[in-house]
Amino acid sequence: MEQKTAYYLRTSHYLQSIGTQEDKIEPGWKIYKDEGVSGRLDFKLRPAGARLLEDCRKGLINRIVVMRIDRCGRSAKDLIETVSTFCELKIPLTSINEGITTLDDNGNQTPTTGLLINLLSSLSEFFYHQNREKTMAGIERAKLNPDKYRGRVPGSKEKTSAFLEKRKSKKIIEMLKNGNGVRSICRILQCSPNLVYKCKQVSEELHAVKG
Repeated sequence: MEQKTAYYLRTSHYLQSIGTQEDKIEPGWKIYKDEGVSGRLDFKLRPAGARLLEDCRKGLINRIVVMRIDRCGRSAKDLIETVSTFCELKIPLTSINEGITTLDDNGNQTPTTGLLINLLSSLSEFFYHQNREKTMAGIERAKLNPDKYRGRVPGSKEKTSAFLEKRKSKKIIEMLKNGNGVRSICRILQCSPNLVYKCKQVSEELHAVKG
């Protein structure tokens, strides 16, 4: 049977480098890339993730490769469901760094692989919450030193030009122009609806002035 390999890449923030994952790409692989997509978002709701699942069901893919298992997700429940879906479709998932392939040559999941997938998915979720707690703790510590903390001052107003120069603002405006909905943008970029609406309003006002 002809090997039709899919390589799935993901970064949780659109500013993060995806280069280390791209270095693993081999000739002939079909690439599915989610940039700036949180691992907490269900695999089936991600743009590239949903496309990969659809192609698997159509029989266009018979092997999936990721650099690490956590690229598939940071939620233990969703990660297990995603891997189970691939197993039901008889499509093996290979994690390069962990050296795991979910199915054997006969298309069956081994007990050892099942145990490792459950363990790794639980660890992935654990590290997500641990990193988040460290980040929040760091912010709280920084707030104790007003001279060094650079959080936004309550009641302050940001210039339109400075707001539009922010990378996230640029990304939101770009996605709006490409037809992405507000909810979709919030899920993918992990931002608030208010920020998306502000970008939309500022962009429309700027366009009206130029027009």
